[in-house]
Amino acid sequence: MKNIIRRATIAMVVVCLTVSMGFAGTVAIINGASTTSETGTTSLITNNLVALETAVGNTPTVLDTIPANLAGFTQVWDIRFDNSAALTAADLAQYAAFLVSGGNMFVMGENLFFTTRDDSVLALISQLGGGLLGFVDTSAGQDTQTVNPPFTGPNPVTSLTYSASGGFDGPGTGQFITQFSPTAGSGIAFGPGTLSGAPLGTLTTIFDVNFMQGDQGTDAQNLTKNLVGFVNNPTGVPEPASMLLLGTGLVGLASFGRRLRKRA
Repeated sequence: MKNIIRRATIAMVVVCLTVSMGFAGTVAIINGASTTSETGTTSLITNNLVALETAVGNTPTVLDTIPANLAGFTQVWDIRFDNSAALTAADLAQYAAFLVSGGNMFVMGENLFFTTRDDSVLALISQLGGGLLGFVDTSAGQDTQTVNPPFTGPNPVTSLTYSASGGFDGPGTGQFITQFSPTAGSGIAFGPGTLSGAPLGTLTTIFDVNFMQGDQGTDAQNLTKNLVGFVNNPTGVPEPASMLLLGTGLVGLASFGRRLRKRA
């Protein structure tokens, strides 16, 4: 009887903790597959991101272009990087509305050969009140960068060497994800409350593509996993519904144990 109680306890705790830590959501992955200049790279980053999102309990949908309506998604990952995928005025308005509504988003940029795309990402940040930021060329040896908390965990990574990244000349109202100097880095995160034009939204961006590939080594993979975790839950606070389920499960477990002991 003790073994039965012990096994039931372990099972219930595992289920409750799994649910309480989960933030299952619907994820739009926009990859621009029909217009990318690097089909292999696009395929690698898409497949890796789909696998990582699925692993944390999310439901990813891969799209070629921005859908007419984003209302059914809790997250948007725009992993396009070509100049042909520069955000238009209509795209900027749609993304702003999504973030104003409390959505979580990642938007990818690239190096100095993709500045049309990069400039449109900078325009999105500016439009949302994140600051008037400029592009920085990192081709003079600034690809090795320090990773900042909370992106250093839970999958351990302290530094990362990008493959020909671009950069930002400041974090604006956000914080650097990675940086190579006090005032410059290749990734920025704007958590809830940091964008005056979308205080409920979360916007993350990195001016590099290759780090998201599944074949880029442990540091790149761990940063990608931590980025997925942040976009999934930018506050780090468990959802109230999950905490209620955890508490209900533990109460039920205690009652179950009492009944077994009485029968014994």
